[in-house]
Order: sequence, then C-alpha cells, then structure tokens
Amino acid sequence: MMDVEHHKKTISDFIFLIRSEGNLTYAELEKLTGVSIPALHKIESRVTKHPEYRTVKALAQAFPTLYKDIIMAYVKQEERIENLFKILNEVVTSTENFSLIPIVAMRILQSPLKKTEHSLQRLYDFTESINNDSAKVSLYKVIVQYSRDHGIPIFVAKCLFRKYLIERTDLSKMKEAFREGEEILHYIDFLSFEERVTYYYRMSLLAYTLKKYDKCVKFGHTGHAKDRTSSELKERVALAICNSFWHQGDYKALEEHIALYEKLNYQIIIDRLKIFRAMILARTGRYLESLPLLWECLDEVQGAQRLPRLNLLLEVLLKINDDESIERLINSNEDRFFPFENATPYQYSEIGKYYKFKGAFFIRKGLVDQATDMFSFFMTHQNFLVNDTTNGQSLF
Repeated sequence: MMDVEHHKKTISDFIFLIRSEGNLTYAELEKLTGVSIPALHKIESRVTKHPEYRTVKALAQAFPTLYKDIIMAYVKQEERIENLFKILNEVVTSTENFSLIPIVAMRILQSPLKKTEHSLQRLYDFTESINNDSAKVSLYKVIVQYSRDHGIPIFVAKCLFRKYLIERTDLSKMKEAFREGEEILHYIDFLSFEERVTYYYRMSLLAYTLKKYDKCVKFGHTGHAKDRTSSELKERVALAICNSFWHQGDYKALEEHIALYEKLNYQIIIDRLKIFRAMILARTGRYLESLPLLWECLDEVQGAQRLPRLNLLLEVLLKINDDESIERLINSNEDRFFPFENATPYQYSEIGKYYKFKGAFFIRKGLVDQATDMFSFFMTHQNFLVNDTTNGQSLF
C-alpha cells in the first residue's frame, strides 16, 4: 500500500493516502475512526499541524497495519513532553510496538521544551518504574547513548549499571554482560556507595560463573574492602572467592581465606569448614589425614551435594590403593548419588568424573570391557560442559 516511504510521511499524508487508496469519503473515515469530519479535514489540509494524540491514536487503531508508521510520524512531529510520555507508557506494555520504544525515548530527550538533565532524569525515573526488563534495557541504551553524546557521565554510569544487573542473569548474554560490566569501572565514581558495593559483588559472582577466577577474587576483594555491613550476598562472594582458589589449585590462599572468613564469622564458610579442610588435605598429598573428614562429609549431606564429595573420596582412595573401600562404594546403590533429573552442566560433569574414577578402578582390576564402558559414559557427560556458563555454583 502507499508508494512513498512511511517514515517520511506526516499525519496529513496518511489521512490523504488512506482516503485516496481506500476510496473513502470523510464521512466514511469518520465512521471508521470516530474522528470528526472537521478534525480530519483540518489535519489533512495542514490547518491543524499538531493534532491531539487521542485523535492520531484513533486513526492508527482503525488501520492496524499502519499503526507503527502513524504513531512514528506523530512522534517525530510532537514536542510536548507529556504527550510523548503518554505514548511511551503505552508502547512499553505492548510487545507488538516494542520497536517504537527507542524512537519515542529519543524524541523525549531531544525535545527543546525541557533542559537535557531534566529530561534524562525523568526518563530514567520512568524506566525505573516499569516492570518489563526488555523495555528497561531498551530505554537504558537510549539514555546511555544520549548521555555520552552530551557529556553527562552520571546517567551513563547509572544506566550501564542497571542494564548490567538485568542482563547478567540471562544465560545467553552473560559473557557480553561481563564485558560491558567491566566498562562500568570507568564510571564507578558516579555510582552511589551502595551501588558500587553491589557492582563489585555481582561482578565477582558473574566472573566465577564464567570461570574467570582471578577476576572473581579481584572484584570480591574490592567489594569486601569497601563494605562494612553484613549480608548474605557478602558471604556468597566469600564462598566464590574460596571456590576460585580451589579451582586454581591455590590451596595456600584457600586456607588463608577460610581462616579469615571463619574469624569474621561468615556462616556460609563455617558450614563448609570440614569439607574445605578435607579438600585441602586431599589435594596437598595428606591423604590419610583427609580420609576421616571425607567419610564424615559424605554422610553429612544428601542429594546433589553427595556426588562431588564421593568423587573427592574416590580420588583419594585411588591414590592410596584402597580397593576394598572403592569396591564397597561403587557397589552401593548409585541412585542415591545421582538423585537429580534435568541436571545442570556442573552435575553432569560430576557424574562424568564418577565414571572416570570407576573406569580407572576397573582398569586396575583388569576389567577392560567394564572400564571402556565407564570411560564412554565419562566422555558423554563431559560433552555437556561445552560452552557451559552455568556451573559456577559449587556443590560442596
């Protein structure tokens, strides 16, 4: 329909083309839209250059295929902030008109009727008030772009931070969110103290999830150095730091941090002291010292937490050639070690590790066929770790 590009049209153009291509009289268009004949005539003849939004909306709703184009034409002509916010409030609740969000938002910021800082603050406050995360991200992007172009770093900082908090939870965007999150460091002084602490903690946890263990420790330490309060989030970061040292094989640093966090009375660490100490003993060659703790730790937990502890125990038993204990463990009911369906990649990894240890035991016993089956199971479960970004949560 219509041979001229829609984005170049005015509301006057749309009325003329709708009437001419539809062969409609003013009376027929009035019946379709509810807009009076005099109002339609004045708009089409450009006597009314800035029609009311309710009039334009009625016209757009009567012709759904042209809805976005008509609203867009109106937005590009409109300078009244209240009308623009009215439109924005409507489009953020409509997935069909999502593409209009940045257009309306940018028009609000470009309006000559308000100072730039006032428009930015009002748009930021509006964004904070809505519940649609996708719409929020779209609006934050507009504010960041406009603020950069006009040299207003405080809104760059705030919107990058808010956008990061949303996107860090999206599995498909975690890596990108972390990269963009690091950019916030350039604007960190423009965030409030509470926002800064939250930023360091959330970046630490995301770094751990992405296996960026050095950065997990760095962000976590920075947050802890600034934060004098107590919170669950603070302790979760402490656990992530300890787990990072474990994954890096830095058992000295792990031991030092466990002692520090125990002294600071971090309950999340205190609850795991026994398994952490058993882990350190096992990985530093003190196998016989670790065994009593590992047996106790295995019996203390149920469900998904049992398997990684079983694997650590099997690792030590293989080191000291305690075949009797290994055989007793692998002949027990395996279902109690694999109690989860729809396992996470981390859990699949632990299942694979179990089969690897079991295969190693069968090799030692000369049971080659059984060992081959176990190693096949191991490789199958390891494949679940390809491109995994969800195994950051330690099951210990």
